[in-house]
Amino acid sequence: RGCCHVQLRPDTCRACLADPHLCQMAFTAVQGALAQIQQASARYQDTFSSSNNVVPHMEWEQVLQAALGLSKDQMRFMLALFSSLLVGAGIRMFKSPTVRHMYALITGVLLTYYPFGSGVFHALPPAIITYLAMVVAPKKAGVVAWWASFPYLIYLHVVNASGMSWTLGQMDFTGCEMVLVLKLVSIAVSTQDYHSKKKEELTPFQATHAIAQVPNPLEFFSYVFSLGNLLAGPYFEFRNYKEFIESRGVWDPRAEKPAPSVVLPSLWCLGEAFLFMGLYLKMVPIFNVGTFTQPWFLKSPALKRAVIIFVTGMTNQYKYCFSWKLSETSMTLAGLDFDRWDLKTGKAVWGRCCNVRWFHLQCTDSATLVPTAWNICTGNFLRRYVYERLAPKGRKPGFLELLMTQMTSAVWHGLYAGYMLFFAGSAVWIYFSKLVHKAEMKFMPGMAKTLPWHVVKAVWTNFVLNYMASAFMVLELKGSLDVYASIAYIPFIIMFAGVLVAPFMLGGKKPKLTTKTE
Repeated sequence: RGCCHVQLRPDTCRACLADPHLCQMAFTAVQGALAQIQQASARYQDTFSSSNNVVPHMEWEQVLQAALGLSKDQMRFMLALFSSLLVGAGIRMFKSPTVRHMYALITGVLLTYYPFGSGVFHALPPAIITYLAMVVAPKKAGVVAWWASFPYLIYLHVVNASGMSWTLGQMDFTGCEMVLVLKLVSIAVSTQDYHSKKKEELTPFQATHAIAQVPNPLEFFSYVFSLGNLLAGPYFEFRNYKEFIESRGVWDPRAEKPAPSVVLPSLWCLGEAFLFMGLYLKMVPIFNVGTFTQPWFLKSPALKRAVIIFVTGMTNQYKYCFSWKLSETSMTLAGLDFDRWDLKTGKAVWGRCCNVRWFHLQCTDSATLVPTAWNICTGNFLRRYVYERLAPKGRKPGFLELLMTQMTSAVWHGLYAGYMLFFAGSAVWIYFSKLVHKAEMKFMPGMAKTLPWHVVKAVWTNFVLNYMASAFMVLELKGSLDVYASIAYIPFIIMFAGVLVAPFMLGGKKPKLTTKTE
């Protein structure tokens, strides 16, 4: 009683009764240890904070910041993105692979340091551990990369409260760390594939991208920082990056058909970026996350609220489209975005670094096709390194693997309830889309191919995407559920009802819960 302040039976706490101060001493010791850990973490964060930056906040920056209505973090991030265009074009001046690696590494570090200061050093702990694993234990390199990079990313999400900070206009290195995780896991797992599996056990993609020889430190860190690519992504494979730097493969100038000019694709991509920036700046004052709590929204009819949710979600898309298209422009100017020559048409195919095809997204009529138009490269990573590897040998991935993949994506984004709701809901959404397709083939195969039906499905797909993405914007559990409830959870009711009724309507064997892999 004296140490725990609760009624205890003698047989449940004999050590406590033998020494009345034991529990208090243990509790004090644990408290002290936790306090020391917290202080060490605070010092660590202060040391590698974005505020620790040798580049002073200059007067012209303050003027530009005030004119654009952006925070210092946002303004510097935007300037770094625009500067990456010149950096991307600049690598074309060099032919030596060593010089190109050095250029990509140095410019990448500088571009990332400008907005995030000492925060750039957060890249080193997981990167160094991953590289050492590739050198010392290549057969386990992928496992080490997952355990080194993912927990560190979660740590940064927690200590920086990343989701809420971004909503308030505060930015830190956590977003860059998200891109870094994809790079580290992909290069390490590709190394592990070569050293731990037989060639016949690999998929065609895995066999093509397996890494036999561990890159030297310059090549590795060039890939990590690559021309400022950490700012907004996207992830790309080391095998492709190395061929680009060394001017091999599709980039070989001695090839029968060398890589085409980057001018027109770059201008097109840059034009898209400016379009999305203009749309976002025009619409975000009205349609933003705060809209969902405004009295006029809450008093609106259900149909109007549904339209507002849809438009607000679309406005939020423009922000990502701007960043992704600007980053894609940088990679296009460098030449890395070039993919291949089309054998049938003879035309150049670009898009290796394309992360969004927004206009294609608006025409998408199934949830299974959304990853081919939105956050494309991250979707490729999740399919290649999570979804396809979760299923037991000899069995195709199913709903459980899909759900685990989506939840991996949720944790990768952060530990907020809104992310969990969105990605868990997306797994059900994809399942429902599979059932709809099966029903189409059974009951209305002719109508399924008509334009009016395609339009109906496209409107449904985009509405559900933006409806569920409201939780991605709000982040908090109660606020997210409030938005869902504002139209009585109708999309979820339709989907769950379809899931329950489908086995009786479709009959026969329950459809496999698989998604398209291409």
